[in-house]
Amino acid sequence: MEKLISLYNIASSSGKEKQMAKFIIAELNSMGITYKKDRCGNVYAVKGNAKTYPCIVSHMDEVHRRKTGTYGAYAVDDKMIVGYDYLNRKMTGIGADDKNGIWICLKALENFKDMKCVFFVKEEVGCIGSGGADMDFFSDCRYVIQCDRKGDRDLITRIGMSELCSREFIEKIHPERYGYVVCSGMTTDVHALKTRGLGISCINLSCGYYNPHTDSEYTIWEDLLKCFRFVCHIVKTYLTVSIHAPGARQYPRFGWFNDDDFYYSPLDYPYCERLKKDRNAKM
Repeated sequence: MEKLISLYNIASSSGKEKQMAKFIIAELNSMGITYKKDRCGNVYAVKGNAKTYPCIVSHMDEVHRRKTGTYGAYAVDDKMIVGYDYLNRKMTGIGADDKNGIWICLKALENFKDMKCVFFVKEEVGCIGSGGADMDFFSDCRYVIQCDRKGDRDLITRIGMSELCSREFIEKIHPERYGYVVCSGMTTDVHALKTRGLGISCINLSCGYYNPHTDSEYTIWEDLLKCFRFVCHIVKTYLTVSIHAPGARQYPRFGWFNDDDFYYSPLDYPYCERLKKDRNAKM
């Protein structure tokens, strides 16, 4: 939790991610991990020497505009983390969107022998960093995971009418075992990568933050840990490249239903109803 709070205490509004990048690079250096930085300011990290790599991405910027030193992040009973601006005497956002994702990237690099991670700039102002990313970096990746979604149960496989991953990928990672449910979401870096032609499965996961982009933003520590456990499960068990061409459709174009942001086709009804039942049992 100490490292997470350190991330929260770094101001990193869009276009002003230098201090965050400096912190991340220091962490990479301490682990002896090779990295590079592109002209956009994105940081790419590679650990190990493998034919194919799991890949996790996050973004360094936040919507909050603050000066470092006027606020702090604090743990409440080691269960919840909140922010307080002691200069203005009010609660404040902590930038958990997407510093929770950065924390997961760093933990994965620490825990696994072979791993690739990217830390993007300017996601909050139109996915500018991922829009200018080096696509060759992903040529030997198995899939791309982003942890940049509020809550504790959403597994984003679709953004708008664009699918992000294959049906086979979702079936093999068993999201229901970790309390995750397939649903549709809003644009983020993995969507930008898909629109640029990335031909492997991508997903975006809930990672334990709530009320993003507001002064009442907070993180539930156990929900973040759950996300990390799910990511570890995927890394350990999915060892092949998950091919998914941009624009490919694993499901029919017609007949989609929406039940509390839970999207499924008639052909998937039994499978998705089982996931939904498991989700509701945990609520």
